[in-house]
Amino acid sequence: MRRRFTDSLTGYLFIAPYLVGAVVLFVIPAAMSLYYSFTRFKVISPPEFNGLDNVRMLLNDSSFMTAFKNTWQFALIYVPIQVALPLLFAVMLTYSGRFFKGKGMAVLRAVYYFPAVPSWFVVGMVWIWLLAPEIGIVNGILRAFGMSDIAFLGIGSGTLIPALALVAVWKGLGYAMFIYYIGLNNIPESLYESAEIDGVTRWQRLRSITVPLLSPTTFLVVIMSISSAFQAFDQQFTMVFNRYNKYSDTHLMVYLYEKAFRYLDMGYASVIAWVSFLCMIAVTLLVLLLQKRWVHYEE
Repeated sequence: MRRRFTDSLTGYLFIAPYLVGAVVLFVIPAAMSLYYSFTRFKVISPPEFNGLDNVRMLLNDSSFMTAFKNTWQFALIYVPIQVALPLLFAVMLTYSGRFFKGKGMAVLRAVYYFPAVPSWFVVGMVWIWLLAPEIGIVNGILRAFGMSDIAFLGIGSGTLIPALALVAVWKGLGYAMFIYYIGLNNIPESLYESAEIDGVTRWQRLRSITVPLLSPTTFLVVIMSISSAFQAFDQQFTMVFNRYNKYSDTHLMVYLYEKAFRYLDMGYASVIAWVSFLCMIAVTLLVLLLQKRWVHYEE
């Protein structure tokens, strides 16, 4: 009995730092944010309860609606590509092991992973330098060949959100690719050898062996991509808001930042935060419900 109590106490002591951190850094702030969403709270004065006034303001806020639409557009472009493209590169990296050995393979992995290393401030400035409508190198090349400019990062253009999504894919590709790469290396080589003996083509092996056995890894990448899409503050702030010091309606996180820290409207910002959180949770729950149809776990 004493031994069982000691083991339980030891276990609780080990998880105590995490539990304290979760309560202090998540549960308490979330509860305060939920309370503030029903108040008029301008920071310099105490919060005043106003019921659903913030929600009514939100429904009539055209800038919020634009940010909401742009966030979903960003997610719908970013998530599928961020799930599929790293898988393709991981398969290519796996097969390239036949041609690159030792340091050559290490250099190749470093090249793939490098975009994930710099901060979004550095990456964002580089891509602004490449894609900016007036001074961008890409548009300079197009003009040199007699072609018209493309407003990749032009405010109000139809290419802004897709361009931001593709840049986000470029930065996150290496990290997701290595998650896939680890998953691929955990698939027993004997399965491929047996399939090759049976005359199964490379494409059939990919479809019937690799994809099903890699589905738990794919599921993890999907969840991570959804979270990244709805929390893409750093990129949006660097490449749009900080560049113009306005246009906060390209993403809900930037719009939340503007309301909270420029206008100090914490009550209204809290409602925006909860809307963004509920959107992310809704999509995540949908994926969780559908996982039984396509995620195959080894028994």
